[in-house]
Amino acid sequence: MIFVDTNVLLYSHDRKDPEKADRSRSWLRELAKRRIGIINLQVLNEFTDVLLRRKWLENPERVFSVSRDFAELGDSPLTKREVLVARHLHLRYGYSWWDCLLLASALELGCTYFLSEDLQDGHVVEGLTIVDPFAHSPQRILASP
Repeated sequence: MIFVDTNVLLYSHDRKDPEKADRSRSWLRELAKRRIGIINLQVLNEFTDVLLRRKWLENPERVFSVSRDFAELGDSPLTKREVLVARHLHLRYGYSWWDCLLLASALELGCTYFLSEDLQDGHVVEGLTIVDPFAHSPQRILASP
């Protein structure tokens, strides 16, 4: 499984950067086709908040509709266990608290990769490899053993 960070979902709707929008959509299509993409409730809420604040879509109903569509990738809430793991990750690796919560969720969900522009590409966190979606094609990463 590949955990998808909020920034990948956001770029798929970014009109200011068509190259990143295309690359994000390419990743999301490939993950959907293979049924290996996953997110959690935190990602859905961050995504919805940014779209509402930046008014990237024509109205709030459209934002909620798009968010609901992405919920197909998952909507599990954070658990106490994930919070404890996030504390460990924050102390050990120094990533932001919010990123550590997502990393902990990805680990709990059994993911192999964490797709994000915001973290260090190639860094392995407790067996979870961070992949910058704009530095690698889905085919390159998914073809790896």
